[in-house]
Amino acid sequence: MKFTKLLIVIVLAFAVFPLFSQRQSPQFVILHNDGYKLFQEFRPNNAIFDRTRREMLELANKHKEKTFTESARLIKIVMDKCKLYHDTNTSLIEYMKKRWSQPHFLNMSDEWKNSTFKRDRAKVLALHSLSQGMQQAFNDWNSSRNEAVKSRNSKEIIKKIGSANRMLQITIDNVIEEEQKVFESIKKELEIIKMSK
Repeated sequence: MKFTKLLIVIVLAFAVFPLFSQRQSPQFVILHNDGYKLFQEFRPNNAIFDRTRREMLELANKHKEKTFTESARLIKIVMDKCKLYHDTNTSLIEYMKKRWSQPHFLNMSDEWKNSTFKRDRAKVLALHSLSQGMQQAFNDWNSSRNEAVKSRNSKEIIKKIGSANRMLQITIDNVIEEEQKVFESIKKELEIIKMSK
């Protein structure tokens, strides 16, 4: 028991030590917290997407209905896009944390730091907004699905889920259109990240 507690303390010390071993800028801390928040948001959402997609595939197999296959396909797009946005944002945040740890960044004027950090963080938040758009699209689809299953017969359920699928496709298309602008705005950072690997 004592050994387990000691081991936990040692592991926590190694996990937290890098944050406090050197003076970190407020910008670094904000970005670090953003990354943690994004990770905490991504994990449960991804699990819900995956479970729902499997449910739709099971319904498609059981009822031989294309509407459920289409639902599964659309949810897979949402899953894949959210993973792309999360992974990209994680890399972007790590890159920016390194930048904001550099001594010459710390020594710049407050005015420069404020305006530069505002631009940097706006890129992180824009990328996060894509994830939120996909999450909202899924939530709307899921609400429609929950309403659909209250219908009296399977034909009506399938019709309403088909309608929900069409709305989900429209929202996915809108988010993907916005994605092009966001990825263009972080193109320089992504190139630097790619070269440093």
